[in-house]
Amino acid sequence: MEKTKIIAHHLEFGEFVASLRALSEEVLRKPITEGEWSIIEIIGHLIAWDEFVLHERIPYFVGGGTFPAGPDVTVFNEQAAASTRKKEAAVVLDAFLCGRTQLIERLTEIPDALWETEITIHQSQLTLFSYFKGLMTHDLHHIAQIKEVI
Repeated sequence: MEKTKIIAHHLEFGEFVASLRALSEEVLRKPITEGEWSIIEIIGHLIAWDEFVLHERIPYFVGGGTFPAGPDVTVFNEQAAASTRKKEAAVVLDAFLCGRTQLIERLTEIPDALWETEITIHQSQLTLFSYFKGLMTHDLHHIAQIKEVI
């Protein structure tokens, strides 16, 4: 059940991001509020986190071993957002959808039994489901921000 819930979220979020293609470049680049990121910068930072999860977390969830240290979140987010400023919005949206599809495919491959197995990331004990539920909450936060603008 947990796996299905997480995958369903990612599929729905992909549909939401695909719907953003209907918006103009101007709307996608306008900061959501003064001093904040634009929609496209938000999507850009999600691309970077999806890549991080795919390459720096899932292999360890499945194969075991010691988790590598995570990045400095502030620097990581700013670099990801900045990288979108040089690209057309459509390219960023397509990159997100491609990366999220890869993430969904990888999540589908994870055996059901692993979703409730306790894992340790540094000093934190959690399940694979709770880890991805946290990421889902992060996505939902950004969906709410974007919906306020559009």
